[in-house]
Amino acid sequence: MEASRLIESDPSVIGAKAEISIQTGLYKGEYPSRLENVDGSVWKMGHPFLGGGLLPLYRGVEVVLSVKSDGSVYRATGSVLGTVREGEVVMLVLQILGEVEKIQRRQFLRVSCLLDGKVAPLGEPPRIGGEGWLDGSITDISLGGARLSIPGRQGPALDGVSRAILRVKVDKERFFIPCKVAMARFVDETENTDLGLAFEILPGLIEKALGRFVRHQELASRSDRR
Repeated sequence: MEASRLIESDPSVIGAKAEISIQTGLYKGEYPSRLENVDGSVWKMGHPFLGGGLLPLYRGVEVVLSVKSDGSVYRATGSVLGTVREGEVVMLVLQILGEVEKIQRRQFLRVSCLLDGKVAPLGEPPRIGGEGWLDGSITDISLGGARLSIPGRQGPALDGVSRAILRVKVDKERFFIPCKVAMARFVDETENTDLGLAFEILPGLIEKALGRFVRHQELASRSDRR
């Protein structure tokens, strides 16, 4: 859709959480933000921070935007126009380039499964098969992420952990996948800690093997429902 029609289509985007992604250069990465204002094809977003200061973003730099409203996710490309301050809020002003893409919150088919999995916080490299790994069972998986169920309360081991590496065996191949920790909660009914993991990147070999596994699980599930 045209950027100017976003508010008409979904008024809930104002104030919605967003992510600003820089694809290249010294500050390459993803930064949290909020969509504060939409005026046609010009968007104002909460200026992302780096350390204790504002992330350096200069006029003409192109970024990829992802805005998460109540019902949908919107993705667009923007070009930095500058920075403005409104009251106590510093905002990044962006010119939207091209159209805004509306995508489903769940982009990948997720299937139930039961796979052995191990997870370790990213940072200090864990010893393969040794200290630093938490053993669990993967109860559902997709090309976008997985849910790992770990016995017991794992709050202390996971406190402050935002990124982790998942070790999983698919089709007799062992893979290591970097992830963002989207959720961690203790489930009273099972007395397990459930982790929601979002894959940061899937190399072609892993994507191919995991894709085959997901399709196999989906076909098996359909057969069981007949």
